[in-house]
Amino acid sequence: MRSLTDFADLAVLLPLALCVAAGLAVLGWRRGALAWCAAVGATLATMLLLKLAFLGCAANGAVSPSGHTAAGTVVYGGLAALWLRRRLGAPAAALVAGGTAAAVIGTTRIALGLHTGAEVLLGAAAGGAGVALLLRLAGPAPDRLYGRRLVLVALPIVVGLHGIRLPVEAHLRQAANWLPRAVCGAGKLP
Repeated sequence: MRSLTDFADLAVLLPLALCVAAGLAVLGWRRGALAWCAAVGATLATMLLLKLAFLGCAANGAVSPSGHTAAGTVVYGGLAALWLRRRLGAPAAALVAGGTAAAVIGTTRIALGLHTGAEVLLGAAAGGAGVALLLRLAGPAPDRLYGRRLVLVALPIVVGLHGIRLPVEAHLRQAANWLPRAVCGAGKLP
């Protein structure tokens, strides 16, 4: 399970997301590249805010939405949805691709005891919203996108960086300690 969940670590996904954005632009789909950046960026920003709020306000930092699930869903699910939407239509592609990515990564997070089902569902919802946003913003792909070239560039990145982990959660826990008590409702007068 650890090996599978490592595919959704930011150490792998950030370079992969940059590679996909650059690849889409170089292959001639600038709108798709911009949509990709917006969807991935919005998902990661949402997770950052959710994690800071939950970690800063939960007792003993017990709650932490699954960033692996959200990021894995928007990146892998987004790529699959872009590929599937001509065959299935955008809504079905978002559900199938995003749902599959969320289920696979989310299951690994639960099996490893790193997240609860509710935490995984929060991450899956954020990632799924990112996939839907991507498909909404991207517009139609060029007739000849040459997706195989993109895969040939992306695959070595995923394989080469697999197993490297960024200790983001520890840094977020430290940053969450700086949240003022009033943000969490603890500073309210009776």
